[in-house]
Amino acid sequence: MGRQFAPSDYTVLVVDSDPRVCVELTSLLERAGYRTRTFHSGEALLQAIAAYPDKVCVIAEVELPGMTGIELIARLRQEKIDAPVVILTRLSDVATAVRAMRDRVSDYLVKPYVERDLINRLRTALTRAHTAVR
Repeated sequence: MGRQFAPSDYTVLVVDSDPRVCVELTSLLERAGYRTRTFHSGEALLQAIAAYPDKVCVIAEVELPGMTGIELIARLRQEKIDAPVVILTRLSDVATAVRAMRDRVSDYLVKPYVERDLINRLRTALTRAHTAVR
C-alpha cells in the first residue's frame, strides 16, 4: 500500500498578475500545509517549472499578461506536464470554463472564493492525481 496523501508533499505554483492575490493565496495555502511559489505570468511559470519536483499543482488566473491562463494550460499539456491545474478567476463565462475542462483542468473556481472551498477542491484534485499515479 502506498503512502497517504499529505499536503506537504506538494508545491503549489500560483500564477496571478496581482501581487496582493499572490500574497493572500500563499498565506492560505501555507496555513493548509502546502509549499508555494508565485509567478506573475504564464511565461515566468513555464521558464521555471522544470526546477520543481514532480509533485506540483498549478493555480492560475485566466486573465494574465501575455498568455492567458487557458493558453498556459495548453502549453503545459503540450510539454507533457500533467500537473493538476485549478483555475481561479473573475470570469464566469461558460466558453472559458468549457475550454479549461477540455484542457483537463482539475477544477474551476470563480472569485471571490470561499477559502475552505478552495482548500477542499485543491485537496480533491491532488488526491485524484495521487491515486492515478499509484
